[in-house]
Amino acid sequence: MIEAIAALRTSLVGATGLPAGLLDGAVTGVPGAIDASTETVHLATNIHDLEGREFGGELRDRLGLPVTLENDINLVAIGERWQGVARGVDDFAFLSIGTGMGAGLVLRGELHRGHHGAAGELDYALSGMCEELSPCAGALLALTARLAAEGALETALAAPYDARAVFTVARNGDPLGRAVVSQIARRIALHIAPIAAVADVKLVVLGGGLGANGDLLLEPVRGLLAQWLPYPPLVEVSSLDNAAILTGALAVGRRSALDSVFVNRKAVGPG
Repeated sequence: MIEAIAALRTSLVGATGLPAGLLDGAVTGVPGAIDASTETVHLATNIHDLEGREFGGELRDRLGLPVTLENDINLVAIGERWQGVARGVDDFAFLSIGTGMGAGLVLRGELHRGHHGAAGELDYALSGMCEELSPCAGALLALTARLAAEGALETALAAPYDARAVFTVARNGDPLGRAVVSQIARRIALHIAPIAAVADVKLVVLGGGLGANGDLLLEPVRGLLAQWLPYPPLVEVSSLDNAAILTGALAVGRRSALDSVFVNRKAVGPG
């Protein structure tokens, strides 16, 4: 992974035709919680080799550049506030729903990382409760298999099931597909409700492989939150698609570069 990042740096600089010395720094998004004091990655359940590594220092040594290490979903939240549907919104949450579930939380216009850098680790939000409350891909497939086995709902689906196929047939009115999507929308709303109740965010942005299906999810999620909460947040789907993490990284790098020019230089003074 480190060598791939270094190769990408070299190829991008080569494509510009500019000297590599002009680079001000690098921003890297990784899954998991980042210990800011050591730049160590924790809770990286999907990439086990990252767990416990001082990845920021390793990258800095390899690239010879200052490196900002950030949780990938946090970068999406930053990107949404800079160029996405959360532009100008000071209090909002971004929810990524795919193979796992995570959130980036922005409060008072700044990213909220928490004491351990683990704010937004929604996979743990309902620990100790029924595991069937998960809206992630694995749980969706398990739900699909269970309902199909019961045989009460007609469907065009056949095992092995695929999450994308479930949403596709649901759009075509497939009874089983629509039942699964309805349950996934409820599970998403169950995860949004405590965030909204505790932080009173104005907006929740949905993204990730499953969360991007706004045509099927937005209306039922909004309806449930309106029933459950006195002040339900607005709920929208990300407008940044696959560029979301990159957009956040660009926003962080841009801010760092501007600080280097206008803040740090001013603090040092002339001469």
